[in-house]
Amino acid sequence: MGVFMSFRFNTKTLFGAAAMVAFGVSLATAQSTGPKSTKRIPISKDQGGEVMKTDTVTLYKTDTLRLTNTVTRIDTVRNTVTNTVTRIDTVTMSPAIRLPGGLYFGIGGGVSAPNGALYNPNSAGPSAQVQLGWQGAKNILGLRGDVNYTKPGEDGLYSSYQADPEIVNFSADAKLQLPFMNHLFGAMHRFALYGIGGYTHTMFKNLPVRVESGGTTLPNGQGVPFLPGQNDWTHVNGWNAGGGASLAWGRTELFVETRVLAFSKDQIPQARQMPFVLGINFY
Repeated sequence: MGVFMSFRFNTKTLFGAAAMVAFGVSLATAQSTGPKSTKRIPISKDQGGEVMKTDTVTLYKTDTLRLTNTVTRIDTVRNTVTNTVTRIDTVTMSPAIRLPGGLYFGIGGGVSAPNGALYNPNSAGPSAQVQLGWQGAKNILGLRGDVNYTKPGEDGLYSSYQADPEIVNFSADAKLQLPFMNHLFGAMHRFALYGIGGYTHTMFKNLPVRVESGGTTLPNGQGVPFLPGQNDWTHVNGWNAGGGASLAWGRTELFVETRVLAFSKDQIPQARQMPFVLGINFY
């Protein structure tokens, strides 16, 4: 009994020792090949008549990664908006507008129509004019003197009683410039309506004129009584009145006007000329 008990004890001991040795060999083998995660290590015996036994040992390797993430982030945002607006104002100084004014002279031309005692024996003819005057740019009243030359045309009924009639008028006038619509054509121009009138001295020759009574009549009672023209210059006094329009800029002025130049003489009713003149003045 005592021997049997001793045998059993020794048998267990030996079996346990063998199991520990086998387990130790397995661990040594596993460590020599290096640990591999999730790799199966087969242990088997290929001997006839024996049952193959497979032991599976799973080794896990745990790596501990310690991350020390100390981030000190300093974002410095400097939002400095400098809005510099440079404004350049260019001021162009235009030269002052100079309106014509003061002393001026000019010329003009057109056609003169006979009227009154000149109507029947004469017809319209060319006319020319020169003038000298003074008119302030903004003055209502001005002065002008002019000389007008007219060569009336010959009427067919009276042509044998005249030859190349001529009329010369010398006028001294006041000129009234109306202060209306001065800038009708813009600030650079000055538009004006004006009236003109005054004294006229007229001289003529070879000019037939109608008379109220006496005088010469045409054969067969044709025409009206008239005085044939004389080769010598005849001088008479008279007047003139009319008006016009002007457009001025810088030192220049364009104008258009018409007047009545009238005179009377013994036995002669009022004789009238009506020159229509387009002219230019220079200041």
